[in-house]
Amino acid sequence: MRNRTIARELALQALYQLDQRGDEIFDEIDSFCKKSTEKPDVYQFAIALTNGCRSHLQEIDEKISGVTEHWELRRMAIIDKNILRLGVYELLYRNDIPPKVSINEAIELAKKFSTKNSGTFVNGILDKIYTQFGNGKQKGDACPSTPQDSAEISYGDADLHIHTSYSDGTMTPEEVVDDAIRQGVSAIAITDHDTTDGLVIACRHAEGKNLHIIAGIEFSSYLSPSEVHILGYFIDVNNVSLQKIIQQSREDRVNRIYAMVEKLHKLQVNVDPLEILALAGRGSPGRMHVAEVIWQHGFCGTILEAFAKYLGDNKPAYVPKKTLTTQHAIELIRDAGGVSVLAHPGLTQRDNIIEDLVKWGLQGIEIYYPSHTPQAVSKYLKIAKKYNLAITGGSDFHGERRVNCPIAKVTIPGDLVSKLRQRCPSR
Repeated sequence: MRNRTIARELALQALYQLDQRGDEIFDEIDSFCKKSTEKPDVYQFAIALTNGCRSHLQEIDEKISGVTEHWELRRMAIIDKNILRLGVYELLYRNDIPPKVSINEAIELAKKFSTKNSGTFVNGILDKIYTQFGNGKQKGDACPSTPQDSAEISYGDADLHIHTSYSDGTMTPEEVVDDAIRQGVSAIAITDHDTTDGLVIACRHAEGKNLHIIAGIEFSSYLSPSEVHILGYFIDVNNVSLQKIIQQSREDRVNRIYAMVEKLHKLQVNVDPLEILALAGRGSPGRMHVAEVIWQHGFCGTILEAFAKYLGDNKPAYVPKKTLTTQHAIELIRDAGGVSVLAHPGLTQRDNIIEDLVKWGLQGIEIYYPSHTPQAVSKYLKIAKKYNLAITGGSDFHGERRVNCPIAKVTIPGDLVSKLRQRCPSR
């Protein structure tokens, strides 16, 4: 039996268990797949399929429901439903697998694990989905999950620090892509806080356009006594450990909003946590959303003032985010095939920790940043040389929440992007 066929069978069993018991058993699923094969490529493909299906589950289920005239998704046999999910994920999100192979493999799974008529049923549904959507693939995983030869891509000017509405920015991923093209940059990195949802949509929207999207994230890590932000570049968005932390982080962020609001109430700043969460919407709720609500209700004159008075590090309503340590963040990015970078060290003001970060595997430092003075740039260039760190930069774009930092306010040349990519652990 071919390795990928074995991997699909493992993925089907994993999806079945997740459907029955919920996403909280991700650790068990990872362990199950590892124990079920001695071949690393089988395990990795099975996990990639499983996590990819779960990452795009809502969109996949909508596609299936859209073409099943007489079958509601909830009435389908669990095995058939998850075979279809695997097939749709491969058809619409995996550009490395020929559509015919995906459909044939799904049919074989149905014949082996379901009823005698399931193969025909699965074939008909997948054929309809590919006919309707296959020529305009979703390409949600279009962002490279593993580094290619950097010589294949010629990067121009790049802005490597951009947030969308899936984090604490105000522009949708599609609007970010369009604005970046208008600004004339050649490459951007979507670095939303603790989420890759906006990145996936941006990659999809940029397909066929003259813009490189670099798969990124910004982790809010904790190193006593405060947060340290670590940027990750060229990550595999389907990495299981990465997605598990992202899910946990979302829950922790919500709890943190309530904790900050409780502190604000003691300061006579009466804001509603539900209003803050509604403002965040599908994004990662954080201090920026709290600051905006404080400002909207007239407790301060600007969003920046809300940070200065209440929410900044060590301010009276500050609550540190402790989902993961800084060392864990660096290791997580490395294990997801990416390169870790210390964000805006001039804001963090903790140069004394850089040596430890390097020992833990830090690969780069964000030197070119809107608030970094020429003196700060010079200082961090010397630190980068001392520790052999890659040099990055970006605008830290947040849309209307930081109107003085538009996309491309800070860019770096393409050769620095290529050098950053060469740091990927699989090179």
